[in-house]
Amino acid sequence: MIEYVIDYLKNHGITELVMLVSDKEAQLVQNQLSDGERFGVRVEYSVAERIGTAGALRAAEDLLGDRFVVYYGDILTNMDLGAMIQFHDSRESLCTLALSTSVPIEYGIARVEKDGRVVYFEEKPILKEYPVSMGIDILEREVLSYCEPNKDIAQDVIPRLLSEKKAVFAYLTEKRHYDIGTFKSLEEVRQLAENDGSIFR
Repeated sequence: MIEYVIDYLKNHGITELVMLVSDKEAQLVQNQLSDGERFGVRVEYSVAERIGTAGALRAAEDLLGDRFVVYYGDILTNMDLGAMIQFHDSRESLCTLALSTSVPIEYGIARVEKDGRVVYFEEKPILKEYPVSMGIDILEREVLSYCEPNKDIAQDVIPRLLSEKKAVFAYLTEKRHYDIGTFKSLEEVRQLAENDGSIFR
């Protein structure tokens, strides 16, 4: 599936990629992608122990430019990344998060009165008022100063940026993403790709 991700990024003008990999998986990924030439991109590698997403990003700082896209490798989407980049520029944002308004919650939800009576129930709803993070962020280089070993971008860095009232914006989209880190989602993605091979490009 990594080929879909590379094609997606390339089709949105991103051809210089830095893979953040652990020392245990580095050889496998390098054997698969090499320098990226056969995919029409340039791939570099930052190899580190498992030190959290923020720690891994900081470890790669010498390979990163003044602005960069963080794309979690286990998700697929056909969101307009170019439009997100333009939005980031127009807001002079320090950190822009891709948030989907079309991702169903995995469980049923209910509204319950004080006496226990259920007055509303819906199975796996889509809650547009609570958009879901897609695992795609656009960051300015300043954010690296907030990235420390054993810290997570979503759990630690973004809340800290918000607490300091930094310019954090949401790019809202009706497009959804698929987490291929689960067997259920992977099967769904395979079916979508079989029906339309260009869906994630």
